[in-house]
Amino acid sequence: MPSGIPVRCSDSELFTHMLGILERLVAFDTTSHKSNLDLITYVRELLEGNGVTSELHWNEDRTKANLVATAGPGGGHDRGIVWSGHTDVVPVDGQDWSGDPFTLRTTGDRVTGRGTADMKGFIACCLAILSTADLTRLNVPVTLMLTYEEEIGCVGARHLVEELRTWRGRVSGCIVGEPTGLEVVVGHKGKQNHRFTFTGRPKHAALAPREPNPVTAAAALAGHAQTLNEGFRSTGPSDDRFEIDHSWINVGRIDGGVKPNIVPEKCVVELEIRNIPGHDCDGIAERLRGHATGELLDGMRAKAPYTDVTAEQLSDTPSFAIDPHHDFVTFVRKSFGTDGEPQYVPFGTEAGLIWEHAGVPAVVCGPGFITEAHTPDEFVTLDQLRRCLGLLKSLPLA
Repeated sequence: MPSGIPVRCSDSELFTHMLGILERLVAFDTTSHKSNLDLITYVRELLEGNGVTSELHWNEDRTKANLVATAGPGGGHDRGIVWSGHTDVVPVDGQDWSGDPFTLRTTGDRVTGRGTADMKGFIACCLAILSTADLTRLNVPVTLMLTYEEEIGCVGARHLVEELRTWRGRVSGCIVGEPTGLEVVVGHKGKQNHRFTFTGRPKHAALAPREPNPVTAAAALAGHAQTLNEGFRSTGPSDDRFEIDHSWINVGRIDGGVKPNIVPEKCVVELEIRNIPGHDCDGIAERLRGHATGELLDGMRAKAPYTDVTAEQLSDTPSFAIDPHHDFVTFVRKSFGTDGEPQYVPFGTEAGLIWEHAGVPAVVCGPGFITEAHTPDEFVTLDQLRRCLGLLKSLPLA
């Protein structure tokens, strides 16, 4: 009968080891626009100390890398259970931290530092186990997958999709360790970010009645987005598994103009679409693009032919939904002793790419809470980390 992952130290020693790893991980400033290679090098060396080799998948200019490391039987051919986490963190700029964001601090029942909840706490738990496990006793492989640039649109994971597709038949499933309070999550909304730029020419405000106004056009696009939102709210589609059961467009930024006495030359609108599973995010984006480059651009060009509208997609995090009765979901919930209903969350993860695009079954489950992610003095409780270690160790792989 399979048993949990065998570790060559006591639970208290494993916990102390994990905290030491987390301290090192937090110290690496892996803000998304920076390199993650120092962290990746540390992880490789830590795993190699226990005989686990890693393969790297580079970005185009080789300043960042995804890491894939498989421990246990099969010589890397079988991937077994995948533990997945992203190495990048969001910026700390403009946030009021009570101490250095990249120095782990233990206060009472929690540890504080950038990335502790999102999601270096989970990665530290994985590394603590893999670096101390008796790998000769594993019957099922464990694969660690670390990615880059999740926070700006799952960039690293997207570059792994083709590789993941080759794992079909050789992988049981993937646990994505985003902060869920260790609840097993089987669905989340997707999101896309878009930028629309309306351009004309700066003119004296006395001529405004004859000139196209990019700010006015941008405001009209925001109004159109709100009209679509009201349609989503009233007629759907809807999914009552989510607290907010419909899709939504958030206009997050409008920037244009200089002074009231100048017809503006340019205005930029940035917005985010959050879609429920089954509601085509690309279709929503196309409705916005069609309005901007159709009716709104035609109205501007009716006054001046030199006007223009450009539409850019900045990121794409697919929605995620797996059958709560899928064999892998059942396996994880049974192994973790989870009695409650599988959960659905509004935030995005790499699970949409892993399951919906690559076909690898996935759940989202990790220590900490999304309410602490991206905040000043981000933290995860010691209890959540201790429980995470116990749950991962309990997987019947030996």
